[in-house]
Amino acid sequence: MKSITIQSLKLVNFKGIRNLIIDSFGKETKIFGDNGTGKTSVFDAFTWLLFGKDSQDRTSFEIKTLDNQNNVIPKIDHEVEATILVDGESVTLKRIFREKWSKKKGSLEAEFTGNETNYEWNGVPMTQRDYNAKISSIVDEKIFKLITSPAAFTSLKWQDQRQVLIEITGNITDEDIAAGNLDYQELLKNLTNKTIEEYQKQIKASIAKSKKELKFIPSRIDEVERGKPESFDFDQLRKDVEAKAEIKASLDNQISNKLEAQQEFLNQRSEVQNKIHSLETEISNVQHKHRQQAKDKFANSTSELTSVQSEITQITSEVTSSQNGLNTLKSKLNNKNNELSTTKEQINSITEKWVKVNAEEFKMDENECKCPTCNREFDPATIDEKKAEAEQRFDENKQKRLAQINQNGNSLKETKEHLLREVEDLEKRISNGVDHIQNLELKRDNLLTQEKMLKEDLPNVTEEGIYKELVSANTELSEMIAKVSGLKQNLSEMKPVDISDIKSKREEVEKEIDRLKRMLSNEDQIKKVNQRIDELQQEESHLAQTIADYEREQFIIDSFVKDKMDRLEARINERFNMVDFKLFDTQVNGGQVETCQALINGVPFSDANTASKINAGIDIINTLCNHYQVSAPIFIDNRESVVNLIPSQSQIINLIVSEPDKKLRVETVDEVEFQTV
Repeated sequence: MKSITIQSLKLVNFKGIRNLIIDSFGKETKIFGDNGTGKTSVFDAFTWLLFGKDSQDRTSFEIKTLDNQNNVIPKIDHEVEATILVDGESVTLKRIFREKWSKKKGSLEAEFTGNETNYEWNGVPMTQRDYNAKISSIVDEKIFKLITSPAAFTSLKWQDQRQVLIEITGNITDEDIAAGNLDYQELLKNLTNKTIEEYQKQIKASIAKSKKELKFIPSRIDEVERGKPESFDFDQLRKDVEAKAEIKASLDNQISNKLEAQQEFLNQRSEVQNKIHSLETEISNVQHKHRQQAKDKFANSTSELTSVQSEITQITSEVTSSQNGLNTLKSKLNNKNNELSTTKEQINSITEKWVKVNAEEFKMDENECKCPTCNREFDPATIDEKKAEAEQRFDENKQKRLAQINQNGNSLKETKEHLLREVEDLEKRISNGVDHIQNLELKRDNLLTQEKMLKEDLPNVTEEGIYKELVSANTELSEMIAKVSGLKQNLSEMKPVDISDIKSKREEVEKEIDRLKRMLSNEDQIKKVNQRIDELQQEESHLAQTIADYEREQFIIDSFVKDKMDRLEARINERFNMVDFKLFDTQVNGGQVETCQALINGVPFSDANTASKINAGIDIINTLCNHYQVSAPIFIDNRESVVNLIPSQSQIINLIVSEPDKKLRVETVDEVEFQTV
């Protein structure tokens, strides 16, 4: 087993402790001090040195030392150094937490820019990564927490406690529990691709579902029973149906005889209707022929007038189209005249500008006779030269401006000439259009005069009048019309055969037969209802048996789980001397649920006194040390509450409240005799 013990511990500016050196740790060490003197800080210092956390597993806690006003004292290092023995080999560890101060360029005072942590292993500086790797090679952080504080294990969530206990004792397989028990072995065969917990849930769900279905069977039977139709004397009903059928057959025979006479009537009626239809078709053809003849005669007498009217319509359309085109040309001419007017104004403006620029004369500026840098007047001998240069620059600039004005003026002149040509062309086209419309209107006036004269000369004849004369002259057509009138008179006087009375009796007999058959249909419905009730009763019996089978399977599962739980608890509790663990709770309904609760002589850990809790924690640490094969110093806070500790192979560091000790006092015991508690 790997053994880890502390030989010495040094704290500098750590959590209010300015300087503390403990260089006499033994098998058991006692640290005395009043409340607030820093006993727990010793434990915090050791865990921070190893893992960067305090004894409460917090990475964020106040390490820096404060002054009397509770302000951080700046620019001092905060150090923890310890020498430990690991299987007899001495290792010195050091962790330094310091502030970083730096001066910005141009600043007189240094500014705080953050914190940094430095690490040493046997005096050799190391990176955080390498330092942590070496710590991990000595002991895993999670294991260290569990074996250095009596309260660490019981502070875990119960699920994590349970997991650790199963890990150190080894789980019990389902096959181990089922060995020698046929029911258990059959149970495991049913666990195809599922755990026993999943199978248990499945069985419970199946029982609940079956009970729910069984609960509704009686109401379903009652519902079906209430839907059963009324029962009658079905044999008598069948006899009544046969008697009514014979009456219906007799009525059908009478209707058949009447229908033969009716058919003869219909044949005669159809023959007369065919003759009427044939004559009316022939009359219609003759009338159509006369209508066409009247149309042709009338058209011949009005053909010249129609031609003139058509030509008038065509010319009117042409006048409208030409007038629209003329309006478009006038709009374009107006736009071009506006553009021409604008261009002329621009030409006048640029001409005035050219005259103004051309009239400009050179004048010497007094500033040009001075140096542009120092503003000192030039030497009189060079003034004429400077004046000539300035005049030359003036002339060159003037010529450039005049050239640019000429160029712009030429461009505007070309635009003006182009617009004048467009205006001239548009005016010519408008003049031609006006002449064309006047010619069309003159031609239309002549045609309107001709139309008026033709209407006055045309005789008073209509197409309908010509048609009536042709019809009146056709004696054969008049005879056919008279014949159709006589046939329609004969058709109206023909009377059909009356079978309504027989049909009425037959309908009454059919209604009675339908009523009897509906009553007979109850017989089949009653049979189906009775059959459905039998099915529901069988289903009720099957569900009851299914529930019994499921409940037996559930009993086997519950027994299996309880046997497994009892064996698992027994195996775990064998490893502890003082503590027992309760891994399962029995619910009101008899079901078992997982838990993990430490018991001290049957009393829950949370309800025990401080001394019992501490000794129970040491008992748990002893078992964990044996399992992980490593021991480390156990820090016992409130040690004054315990008279006797149970034996432990670990180094013991007692943190004892002592009111007289206003500063920490350390006592060391190399050999410890533990008393049995």
